[in-house]
Amino acid sequence: MFSTSTAPAHPATSITLYAARGEYEAAQVLYRPASAATGVSLNATALSGPGGASIPVSEITVRRQYNHPNVVMHGDGIWLKEYEVPPAGGTSFYDALVDNTPISVNVGYAQAYHYSVHVPAGQPAGVYTGSVTVKSSAGDVPIPVTVRVYPVTVPPANQSTLKQNNWFASVGWDYKGAELAIPEQYANAAAYSPNWWKVIASFARNQAKHRNNVIYADFQALLIPDTTIDAAGNYSFGWATFDRFVELFEDAGAMQYIYTPTLLEPHPNRDIGGKRPQLEMLKRGSDGKPQKVLVDPNTPETTAYLNKLFPALKAHLDAKGWTDKFYMSALDEPTETAQVTAATWFYDIYTTYFPDPLTNEAHGYTFLPGAADNITTFTPYTDNYEDHTGYWQAQRLKGKELWLYVCIVPQDYQVNRLIGMHLAKSRLLPWLVWKIGGTGFQHWGWNYWAYKPDDVFRGYDTFDGPQNGDSYIVRPDKARYDVYDSVRSETQLDGAEDYELLNQLAAVKPVTARAIADTVITDIATFERSGQAVTERHKQILDALASADAESQFPYTDDFSDASSAKNWLVPINRASGQQESSWSVSGGEFVQPQAGAGWDKAVVNLKGRAYRDVAASVDLRITGVSATGGQENWAGLMVRNFSGTEMDTGYLVAQRNNGEVFIVRSETTLARASVPGYVPGQRSRLRVVARGDTITVYAGANAAPLLTVTDKAYQAGDIALITGGAAARFDNVKVNPETNPAEGRAVAATSSYDGDGWSPQGVVDGERGSVTGRMGWSSHSNLTTDHTESITVDLGSTKPISRVDLYPRGDTGNIGQGFPVDFTVQVSADRSTWTTVATRTGFATPGTGAQTFPFPTTDVRYVKVEGTKLGRDPNGHYRMQFAEIEVAGGNLAAGRAVSTSSSYEGDGWSRTALTDGQTRSAPGYSMGWSSHGASTANATVDLAGPTRFTSVVLRPRSDGEALGAGFPVDYTLQVSADNVTWSTVATKAGQARPGISGETLSFAPVTARYVRIAATKLSADPVGDPRLQLAELEVR
Repeated sequence: MFSTSTAPAHPATSITLYAARGEYEAAQVLYRPASAATGVSLNATALSGPGGASIPVSEITVRRQYNHPNVVMHGDGIWLKEYEVPPAGGTSFYDALVDNTPISVNVGYAQAYHYSVHVPAGQPAGVYTGSVTVKSSAGDVPIPVTVRVYPVTVPPANQSTLKQNNWFASVGWDYKGAELAIPEQYANAAAYSPNWWKVIASFARNQAKHRNNVIYADFQALLIPDTTIDAAGNYSFGWATFDRFVELFEDAGAMQYIYTPTLLEPHPNRDIGGKRPQLEMLKRGSDGKPQKVLVDPNTPETTAYLNKLFPALKAHLDAKGWTDKFYMSALDEPTETAQVTAATWFYDIYTTYFPDPLTNEAHGYTFLPGAADNITTFTPYTDNYEDHTGYWQAQRLKGKELWLYVCIVPQDYQVNRLIGMHLAKSRLLPWLVWKIGGTGFQHWGWNYWAYKPDDVFRGYDTFDGPQNGDSYIVRPDKARYDVYDSVRSETQLDGAEDYELLNQLAAVKPVTARAIADTVITDIATFERSGQAVTERHKQILDALASADAESQFPYTDDFSDASSAKNWLVPINRASGQQESSWSVSGGEFVQPQAGAGWDKAVVNLKGRAYRDVAASVDLRITGVSATGGQENWAGLMVRNFSGTEMDTGYLVAQRNNGEVFIVRSETTLARASVPGYVPGQRSRLRVVARGDTITVYAGANAAPLLTVTDKAYQAGDIALITGGAAARFDNVKVNPETNPAEGRAVAATSSYDGDGWSPQGVVDGERGSVTGRMGWSSHSNLTTDHTESITVDLGSTKPISRVDLYPRGDTGNIGQGFPVDFTVQVSADRSTWTTVATRTGFATPGTGAQTFPFPTTDVRYVKVEGTKLGRDPNGHYRMQFAEIEVAGGNLAAGRAVSTSSSYEGDGWSRTALTDGQTRSAPGYSMGWSSHGASTANATVDLAGPTRFTSVVLRPRSDGEALGAGFPVDYTLQVSADNVTWSTVATKAGQARPGISGETLSFAPVTARYVRIAATKLSADPVGDPRLQLAELEVR
């Protein structure tokens, strides 16, 4: 918001926050008086909670936001492509958070305040209420406050999983502006003076709060006050100042790691620069005191020096218990091989004394793999990471740490923390690190408050001077020798807390964690700009952590007969232009990527807001053109388990070339390849991937047998995407089965089998419900002229709760239903020793198309067996048992099923199909669920695709922020039917209260039905007051 902002159409009149224990959560309050007001300030009360618990006022902070008049977005080394524009124009932005002292506010001026609550680590979970009052000459305005504390705890900064390193200026580093930052801003604060130490202590407290747990300490500069060098060049290293410095951060809870500035610097002669770096070395000055000098590396003098310095450093770190916390850094943004050579010399000596070191360097625009060989932690600039994802990920998979960093760049459509950008970008920096499997974030400017407009360093006016936000995220509180936070520092803190919560969620529900993250940020340019949207995802993480619900599952099928299905797919944004990378559209009942030269890694489209672990994914594809580069080696296929659904260098690329070769690639490494027999360039081909645990199996063409099988544990959960490489292609019949049918792709055993003409044992679990050329299903093959007994058994791999078996008859034209058994049983077992018969049929008539469904009470099952004791005949009159497919179902029986409704609002993430898409968390723009539209009553019907036994229906409410439970029906009935004509009521509700996150579970005596309908006769209002029936999900169990 800006000082010129006006009130929105539906302004919030209360504050609702959702927090884990140990978190800071905040809201913005805007005061815009109708006439000039004086004495404006905010007054907060304590928050009262369950059992007499409270959050005291001491844990609540109210600060006024400072309006900076001269924020630079264009010029002076910066040219933002994407930025916020104040409503009345101009360059004034809120950023600094200053004291909440009474002020005057002019008429029509929107003064912003930052209200923050810290939840102590031991706070009891529950709902806390209180208020914050806007006080002014115009009268007091109380604002109700509600804080929901979850039974989830964020660890303190010094126990974090995210390593956050915002470089801060103290002493050393560049020995210029960094050393002037404090004394130029604070009175009488020369280095090591009492006031200087007071400032450093305030830094430590602030960084502990903001989870900056990697302290930027120049150990060599901090040696200078206590080190002596005699005339013969003998060193006596003194560690007292270094220890005092580090211990301030350790005692404050900010020090989990120490990171020293680089010791190899560009040559001061700019014509030589990085081509011949120099070593920062302590030498005896003319006054007899140590001083830092730059000297050539890899000389007898510098080699001898490092062989004195490094063992002394190791011995001291060992004594303090800091060795495993210390990061050494030789280079910053290397660009030249000479720098690599010098760093190799440097690290060879270092590792002599630190055999298991932590080393780290930032890598800028220049991709210089040789430099990365020397270090244990990589910190590429986001563009560098994006352009060479495969390399950086391959290094991560080898055990190296991966961090990211930003600075004055990027200035385009990516995340960064510059003032003129969307504030959400600051929060999303740690999310991006999490998305790529990274463990750290770095930025060069926490408090670099000095600049040199004429090559002379001087202090910044950090409040009213020209600024863009690159070189600092806090400002000096000169009177108290402290610092003022900013909305950016608080928002980045939110992101660091989100990172911790995502890691906790991923440990127990990795698919849910990935799915939530995907609705916030897909890649470096495809992400949410709305701060409210990110805040809602934070709540979803907390809800998922607190819930006992199982992992989310997102079944998906798409034959592209409806052009609107394109809304379920996400095309990545070009970071430079802000436009889509490639052109995808639904045309002729297919999903089409028409550009043969669209690029090797950008012609990709991601299934939005979903994630998968164990999954079977398949698609029909046809390559319609190839670029001159690569020709018939160009390809089309699937991405499975990739971290960012819009790229090809994480997860597994499974694709088919137009010469018939199918391959699996992981982060630029080819894991397997083989040719599809009989493939003709340009022909339609089926590609299917089954990923379970560490095993990835690929099927291609008309072959029921696996073409490729690999074992690889690098990527365990991620996205699904369609992708082309240098090829135009058409895709159809996408099917994603996340174990909602756990029989697909499983091992099969049969008493006999015919292998040929598209029949095979594996064909009965290949995901093809109809019999098509090359994929007919399974057929027995013994005693063809005599009726006899045959059986087929599917091994589900492990026990699962199952309540239904579906048998699909052969479906080839003219032969539908032939070979289906006449007398048979369906049996289940947990151990293949003890069997339970769940269905017995005699004299079963030859079926038509579609599933023959056999429901039974939920049972823990590993093996499913169909035994035919009287067989049907095939078209040749032979006795056979034949099925096109065997499927099983359990758990949520409505997942992925068809829905019909009395009305439907289709937009903003609402759709009819979203009622059963597996997404229980409402995500605006992705999947909100289903909403009725324009009527005072409403109903929705789910077709379970066959008779199904169930005992409960769960109605999940919309769950987006404060709209939780809005649109939930007040009066309604739950009905079931076998034929969608005659209905029976199994539950009735009148006066339904607005539910919480778990929704409403309606339980009843077991019923067997095909259709389930909710019929609402009295609706509640959505957030803008319109009567609607709105549900995030309907589950049948």
